[in-house]
Amino acid sequence: MNLVDNRKEKTDVSTKRLMIMITVAIIILSITAVSLYFVIDYLKTTQFKFYVDKQKTKSTSGLFVFEEDGSIYVSISDIAPIVKYKFFNGGYKKYTEENSECYVEGEDEIVTFENGSDKIYKTPAGEVDYQLFTIDKPVKMIDNKLYISEEGFELAFNSDLVRNEEVNQIQIYTLPYLAEQYSEKYVYSAIANDFVNQKALRYGLLVTQDVENTARYDSSRNIKYGISDLQGNEIVGTKYTRIEFIESTQEFLVGISDNGKKKVGIITADGQTKISPIYDNLKQINKDLNLYLATLNNKQGIIEKNGKILAYLEFDRIGIDTKNFGESNILNPYILFDNAIPVYRNNKWGMIDIKGVEILPCEYDYIGCVTNEKSYYNTVVIPSIKGIVFGKDFKNNKNSKMKLYGIYNQNGVEMVPLSLETVRFTINNGREEYSMKAYEGELYDVKDYYDKYVRDKILL
Repeated sequence: MNLVDNRKEKTDVSTKRLMIMITVAIIILSITAVSLYFVIDYLKTTQFKFYVDKQKTKSTSGLFVFEEDGSIYVSISDIAPIVKYKFFNGGYKKYTEENSECYVEGEDEIVTFENGSDKIYKTPAGEVDYQLFTIDKPVKMIDNKLYISEEGFELAFNSDLVRNEEVNQIQIYTLPYLAEQYSEKYVYSAIANDFVNQKALRYGLLVTQDVENTARYDSSRNIKYGISDLQGNEIVGTKYTRIEFIESTQEFLVGISDNGKKKVGIITADGQTKISPIYDNLKQINKDLNLYLATLNNKQGIIEKNGKILAYLEFDRIGIDTKNFGESNILNPYILFDNAIPVYRNNKWGMIDIKGVEILPCEYDYIGCVTNEKSYYNTVVIPSIKGIVFGKDFKNNKNSKMKLYGIYNQNGVEMVPLSLETVRFTINNGREEYSMKAYEGELYDVKDYYDKYVRDKILL
């Protein structure tokens, strides 16, 4: 073998080695590329994704907190603008910036929250009456922000939260979105522009009507309403002139026309008559006790569940007109301090309790004290002592009319006799301070007076 042949053989061997190395490199790169593809694909599936009404949405840091037990907490301040609510620190109508309380304001409803509480209050926009709800877990503070549980979020914001742990995804469906979907799906739905009845969707119920939900029908027509489930199965036929969902009890106020007169009653979600439609108006005033304010022929009374009468319809008015006491933050103008129900009959005020028993006779000319002093607010309740202000007209030594006020507790027990010229309060650094002035006498701090002269006597 000559030198040329040796070189050729060596070249062929080198070439073969190079080809093998290139082939191995290609195989390794291919395996790496395939592996990288699956890794990237896996990371895509495990990366957290957040959608609102099917639209991908940016999730801010701290929006969700995932607990070790698998539960979710949602930041109230962060989620509010995402689902079209305004967020405010402090209690509703309390005008403070305390972060232990907050409220959110939507187009149709205001919802209040408090740290450590499993209660939330929902107040229709423009009204003072509220509905009280108990949530599964208390609101809690995390990193100086208030958080609410998944169930609490759904209730407070009228939304559905759907979590898919396999693909690490959360989807939120807001009430307007749900209403739009069901209005399109069921042309006989009656929820297009009805916030109150839209809320029934979240409980598997749909308010229907006997005409198509389009612009083609005459709006002046006498439309009749009914109820179905979300699969379209009829629960209540379209025979009522009015239907209004009561979220706190998941029942419906229904209306009929009786010889040209409008009457209302209550039916359950399964279509059973709870209160017959014989009243001019019904309004729920307590969820837990299931009490309704009933009006008939301009007289008012209180109806229990199943239509039983708690207080006969003999009063001209039940509950406080809060227009004069807007700063008093009265959550329920019908039941004060969970027991006292103000009643008005024959131009006189008194109180009954939640069992319908009279605890203060109807012999008072006023409930609450209206002051003309610019630095003070009108007063009807004093929360720190569970006091309620009543007043009477008297004649003074000059035979001129004068008003004197007294303070009574939620059981009708006198705490301060009818001897006060005024009862008033002011807000100082976010704190309500109540004072009272004896007729032609001294000015007292109400809480100090109660602690010194009243507390022990009442406890006895």
